[in-house]
Amino acid sequence: MDIMIPLSVGSFVLILAMLVLIRAKNSRFEVKPADIVVAVVPVIVFLLVTGKLQKFEIGEGGVKIETAFVKASTSAIASQITPLTGLPAEPLEIDEKRAVGEIPRLIEHKTEGLLFRLGHGGYYGPAIQEYLIQLTREPFLNYLIFENPDGTFFGMANARGLTAVFETQRPPFTPKDFAEWLNRGNREALSRLPGFIGSQNALNKLTDKRRALQKMEALNMDTLPVVQEKERFAGIVNRSRLTASLLIDVANNLERK
Repeated sequence: MDIMIPLSVGSFVLILAMLVLIRAKNSRFEVKPADIVVAVVPVIVFLLVTGKLQKFEIGEGGVKIETAFVKASTSAIASQITPLTGLPAEPLEIDEKRAVGEIPRLIEHKTEGLLFRLGHGGYYGPAIQEYLIQLTREPFLNYLIFENPDGTFFGMANARGLTAVFETQRPPFTPKDFAEWLNRGNREALSRLPGFIGSQNALNKLTDKRRALQKMEALNMDTLPVVQEKERFAGIVNRSRLTASLLIDVANNLERK
C-alpha cells in the first residue's frame, strides 16, 4: 500500500482528535459536520494534488470537493510568483578592478539574488567570494541566477550553499574555478553547484498550481524558478505559498456553491 494514504488518514484522525479534545474540555464546543469537513479538506487536497485520489464527495448530492479543487488547481501560478528583491537588471561585472565596490549598494537594496551571465569573460574568483561572504552575512541573499549569453534563463543555485563550499578547508572547487566556469560558460560544471535547478525544471508563469505542486513533489524541492516570455527569469514560487493559495481557492469555490 502507498505510504501516502495511511499518512493522510492519520493526519485526518489527528485533526479530528484535536477537535474532540476541545469538545471534551469545553462542553459548549460542539463538533459539527462542518468541522469534519475542515479537518478533511487539507488531507483531500493533498491526495488530489499528488494524484492518489481522483474524486471526493460529501453527502448525497452535497458538497463536491473535486469540482472546487479542479477549478482552483487549474488556475495559473502567475499571481504567486515572487520577484527577487534587488536583483540587478543586468549581470554584475565582478572583475578584479571593480572588486567589491558594489557590495554596500547591494546590501542597501536587500539583494536576494546575484545575476551572472555565462561567457561574460570578466568574472574574478576572489571578488565573487568576497561578494558571497559579505552578502550572506545579511538575511537577504539566497539565490544565484545564471543566464545564457542571449539572456535566457539557464539555472539557479543556492548562494549560501556555495558560500559554505568556499569556506571549507578543502573545497571541491575554488572561487577561481567558479569564475572560470562562468567566463567559459561551462554548463556541466555549473549544474553541479549546491541546490542547482536547471531551466528544464523551471516553471512557466502560465503553469497551473496543481502541476507546479506535482513538480515540486517529484523533485523534492520547496522552491522553483519561473520564466516568462522569451524564457527570461521572472522570479520564484514557493510550495507553502502555492498550497495556501490552493486551499483558499478551494474554500472560496465551496463557499460559492
